[in-house]
Amino acid sequence: MDMLAGPRVPPGTYQVRLSVNGRTIMQRFELVKDPRVPASDADLREQYTWAKKAHDLLSRVHDEVLRIRDVRAQAEGWGGRVDTPAIKGAAATLARTLTTIEEALIQVRSEDPRMHPAKLNTRIGTMVTLIEYSDAAPTQALRELTDDLARRSEAELARLDRTLADDVARFNALCRDHGVAAIVPKPREGG
Repeated sequence: MDMLAGPRVPPGTYQVRLSVNGRTIMQRFELVKDPRVPASDADLREQYTWAKKAHDLLSRVHDEVLRIRDVRAQAEGWGGRVDTPAIKGAAATLARTLTTIEEALIQVRSEDPRMHPAKLNTRIGTMVTLIEYSDAAPTQALRELTDDLARRSEAELARLDRTLADDVARFNALCRDHGVAAIVPKPREGG
């Protein structure tokens, strides 16, 4: 399974909607379990719940890495364009803080996972695959590991939120004091 694909949905009734040029077509359909699969529908629903939890967390981590890169590029841009030592220093400090958070979330040093250790995003993506490996509810160990990765990711994302709220605000105040435009972080996806 591709770790970027969405989780498999459990048996049930679903609806698909297609909208083109202001016209919407909807169709209901029934997804049934392969009769050779011994897992109960409840087990498959639990599997989906945990796989979706991991998948949603992975998507969130990736979205936040894009925000990190955007803010860091803006800070580095201002640091490179101005001659004010205070702004240059603040830009470098902000960029280092953002890089530290990014490096906890993803492996930035290599495309080859054998060369450098996996980071949170790779581990979370692997959880989706492991949860869906068999047609059964996830084991207690998989649930605990998913929860642990979620806690660790949330800690880094909270650190990012504090950095964007506090450090960027201080940087922007410094820029305003020197008559320079400020950093404008992109809004969070869906919010």
